[in-house]
Amino acid sequence: MIITAEDLKLVRQEGLDPEMSEILHDPYILENMSEARSYTAPMPSNICFRIEKDGKVIGQACLKNMKWINHKAELSIFIERKEQGKGYGSVALAAIIEYGFNRMNLYRLEAEVVASNTASLKLIRRQGFIEEGCLREAKFVNGTYHDLLRFGLLQKEYIERNTE
Repeated sequence: MIITAEDLKLVRQEGLDPEMSEILHDPYILENMSEARSYTAPMPSNICFRIEKDGKVIGQACLKNMKWINHKAELSIFIERKEQGKGYGSVALAAIIEYGFNRMNLYRLEAEVVASNTASLKLIRRQGFIEEGCLREAKFVNGTYHDLLRFGLLQKEYIERNTE
């Protein structure tokens, strides 16, 4: 497949392309590209944990879309509906944040929350995350589009907050 645009051709690429590989070895190009191009072998992009209470699974906490060179990951957490409101989310979120910063030496954690989910917004803000932006009408649920709010927490903010 070829796409033409003015005097350029975009030629569909499959597999390894030696000419492309040569360009991708230029440090200037690499520092401005997605870090996925920098790895010679696949690195894990997700680490997930079951959340258990009294031997029963009640949810999951994950570090996802990990970017190893940039030392960052996205947080994902959920608690089974009937177990919500009991503080388990707060405990699990604090534990996964601590793990990400102290055990994995991540520098930045990110989270995305549906704007209408007030409980999750309280939870993420209580842990020190700062709202960084809004993805307008980016989540489609039950025939309706919802805004997604993006949050970030830096390791230095986490350390400062936890040494007070």
